[in-house]
Amino acid sequence: MTSRPDKLRIGVDFVGSSAVALDSRNRIVAVCRRPQTSDSPVELLDAVLQTVSGTAEIDRVILILPNLGIRESSLPGRVGVLRIGPPTTAVPPLAGWPVDHAAAAGPMWVVRGGHEYNGNVSEPLDAAAVTRFARACVGQVDSIALSGVNALENPAHEEFAANIISDELGPDIAVIRGSDTETVGLLERENTAVLDAALAGAARRRLYQFTALVEAHARNAAVFVLRGDGTVMPVTYAGYHTTASVGSRKAALINGSAHLAEVSSAVVVHVTAEGATVGTTIAGLIPDSGRLWEIDGIRTGIRAPRIAQISRNGGGFTERVHAAIARARWGHESLPVVVDGDRAVDVPDAASVTVIRPDRTEFAAAIGAAIAEAAGSVDRIFWQGAGGRQVSVARARGLAMDAAIRAGADPRTLRETPVREALMTYVPVPAARLQVTVIGPLMESAATAAVQAC
Repeated sequence: MTSRPDKLRIGVDFVGSSAVALDSRNRIVAVCRRPQTSDSPVELLDAVLQTVSGTAEIDRVILILPNLGIRESSLPGRVGVLRIGPPTTAVPPLAGWPVDHAAAAGPMWVVRGGHEYNGNVSEPLDAAAVTRFARACVGQVDSIALSGVNALENPAHEEFAANIISDELGPDIAVIRGSDTETVGLLERENTAVLDAALAGAARRRLYQFTALVEAHARNAAVFVLRGDGTVMPVTYAGYHTTASVGSRKAALINGSAHLAEVSSAVVVHVTAEGATVGTTIAGLIPDSGRLWEIDGIRTGIRAPRIAQISRNGGGFTERVHAAIARARWGHESLPVVVDGDRAVDVPDAASVTVIRPDRTEFAAAIGAAIAEAAGSVDRIFWQGAGGRQVSVARARGLAMDAAIRAGADPRTLRETPVREALMTYVPVPAARLQVTVIGPLMESAATAAVQAC
């Protein structure tokens, strides 16, 4: 039996200018922290890679990206917007957007096509109109966002249209499909696709720098980006879906703080001079809030985790933090409370609650990235045909499992949340909205797996 070589997992918090390297047992073996004004993200990543290069093989690098840059006067990239479906212009694309952002979009077309709630074709895709749209975008846009009615149930028309557009515009123009976002509403999927398309050019250039640097130090290391729920996505996916990383640092703080406290599940309170972040982690998974993220006033399809932000403004800071802790522990009364951060002393222990105050919490976010797992979620309406509920639930679980594996999870160690079900009593056929998440540790490299098999 050959001994298993140790491999490092690196978490990089570009927002907090810190990074950590963990061994295969998730023990800290190296840290790097820089003044937030001194280094660019590339310099910080280079510094941490130089710190650990030669000590052990780097298995993966997980990045917490800086916040989105769309709050300027216009979108970063000009986007062509295509909607596929029967006439749906009563609520046109980009309805409700800030005027300056909407005005920055390129051609916006609605073409015939789309599907029914059960995946059947509503009407044939107007491929000729898609071609005309693509040609109208030549030289006018940096990327394309397209979305189809009921494309979650059947993405065939989105895929066909994407192929037509790519053939007309070439591989340099990113084409983002709405069905890549797992949410019920067409407008939310469409808005998310437009934002991702607008950010794709800058995101891909930035991530290319990071991946090239990692490859220079560790050719076999995989690179991931942290999602807003504290799980990971492959760097190739992240280049086209930047909105998925919104709020990722807060989620990393929650999971990293629990790890430093040596507990797998906890209510975490991270306290700084600005305020407190309060959230719950259950074995690495932060519960869903049931809300969708709004980005600069634009409603997206990105689900927000249940994390509260308590500002110091308005007085009664300690009381409001304790109230947030009580809400976070509702239904989880046995969980310990982890209080950390550079102003943790501002939040005294609550009565009858086990409180843990770990050390080294300046690296909590980077640790949360390094230990992050991969997950897949499903949130859609299932038509309960001949097979009834049992078939629908099995399909939801299967879709979530496939999504988790695509994100990088090891299929041998997956676990899932209970399926949440809401009957759709206002539709003329039996249907239910099902939500389920599957999560698991990241797949190890082929080399490590081969050694373990010896």
